[in-house]
Amino acid sequence: MGSVNRNTLLQDEATMSEKSGELEKKLAEIDKKLDQLLKLHTKPLHRRAFVPKTLTSLPEHLRKTALAIATMGEATAKQVAAKTGRTRAAESDYLNQLADRDFLKKQRMGREVHFQVFALYAMCPLCGARVPMTLDRCTACGTLLAKQRK
Repeated sequence: MGSVNRNTLLQDEATMSEKSGELEKKLAEIDKKLDQLLKLHTKPLHRRAFVPKTLTSLPEHLRKTALAIATMGEATAKQVAAKTGRTRAAESDYLNQLADRDFLKKQRMGREVHFQVFALYAMCPLCGARVPMTLDRCTACGTLLAKQRK
């Protein structure tokens, strides 16, 4: 009986040694994956420099005009000029550029040309998603979006 117990103990020890080796391999894999996750989450977030159809893709002078008309919804060049403090001619040029880039809809009403907002987006600083300017939170990740200061 002593040799049977001894053989059983040797077999148990060999099985435990195998399982121990397997556990060590799995722990090493888990450790490697955790390191990769930590690297991903400790990298500083960077903003994408250019996202088409967003305010960040516009030069500063057009961005100022876009933000002004976004608060009004629809306006003439004269109305936007009153809000931005620039000349009507300059605002007319900027509004036409925004219309050419499909940010605004341009409609003639008699002698006046009215511009309507229909495609202005901000970019979420966290995930980079396009978010309509009328929203306070990103629809993709829920991040609270900062409003532009006047």
